[in-house]
Amino acid sequence: MQQFKSLDYVKNSYNKRICQISGERKAGKKIIGTLCLFVPDEIIFAAGADRVILCGGKNDTISIAEQYLPRNICPLVKSSFGSIVNNGCSGVKSCSHFNMVDMITAENTCDSKKKMYELLGDYVPTYVLDLPQNPDNPEAIKYFLGELEKFKGVMEQLTGNKVTVEKLKKEIESSNEMRQLIHRLYDLRKVDPPLISGLNVLKVMQKQYFLSPDELKKFVRMLIEEAEQVKMDLGHKPRIIISGCPMAGGNTKVPEIIENKGGIIVAEESCTGTRSFWDLVDENKDPMIALAERYIKIPCSCMTPNDRRIDNILELAREFKVDGVVYYTLQFCHGYNIEKYKVQQALKKAGIPMLAIETDYGDSDVEQIGLRVDAFMEMLS
Repeated sequence: MQQFKSLDYVKNSYNKRICQISGERKAGKKIIGTLCLFVPDEIIFAAGADRVILCGGKNDTISIAEQYLPRNICPLVKSSFGSIVNNGCSGVKSCSHFNMVDMITAENTCDSKKKMYELLGDYVPTYVLDLPQNPDNPEAIKYFLGELEKFKGVMEQLTGNKVTVEKLKKEIESSNEMRQLIHRLYDLRKVDPPLISGLNVLKVMQKQYFLSPDELKKFVRMLIEEAEQVKMDLGHKPRIIISGCPMAGGNTKVPEIIENKGGIIVAEESCTGTRSFWDLVDENKDPMIALAERYIKIPCSCMTPNDRRIDNILELAREFKVDGVVYYTLQFCHGYNIEKYKVQQALKKAGIPMLAIETDYGDSDVEQIGLRVDAFMEMLS
């Protein structure tokens, strides 16, 4: 693993951010918890609120969730729910920020999340943003725009602040600046060998919705500058895209196995990766329309048809000159599991090998996954 001094900033950022959120709450600022990319940060920030991500990536809180939820649903959903409703159960640690939000803004994506939100509202005020799930339907933008307008009204009521066009434009510019910075970070991975490892980039991506925007920009600039100066030669290794489910904070099992077995992850086609920053918001349009157009393009597996996602994977494979794709799904994530077949067929046609891995947050399958990744790397080499 490469050693960058700037990564110590991320390692030590949690307590500092918790103190910041605590101070904001005492000063009257509202804190919004989010669980998905479809909720526009720009509207939250324009209303004068702050935002933290509540996606769970730890195995510890799943046992709490299973007191309420079925065992055979996605571990991310269970981990998130368990972290939020955790009331200091014996032996179970949960991150402090899960209990510091004034409202959760959820989104109508997969079935497990939808039904989980109905229970979540008993613990934290929860607002669900509805999504049209055929983004190519001409009526979809109009419907989603209406949903964003309603959400804007909810934020204005919660904070007591008016969300103006000027405030929205300012936040759009700020968010686009962040997206462009992350593009620069990913550009360091296009060369062979990459200037930064996939695991180091994942640490950044898992923090992007936890740190404040200003702190994140500061850190990413530091990391880019350090990586460009150090130019550590990682040697030629099989270049891998990891594609599929989100990898929430605390969940690094599969990426660690890939890079420990001799691969180098050069891009992540996931909500923790390229989907979070790839497209900018058009700064020359009405801000609400521009937000609706940008966010509805996110190719989540809840969307149908979802050809845009397959096109994105092929585009990334070409742009980052990959040798293979690891298709990563969490157990019981039916959307991504079912899309696996179409992705595999498209990659096969393009001559790109794919390894499919379905797993959870536990360690019981580490050795088995390691053997399969070993064989995949040997084939690519």
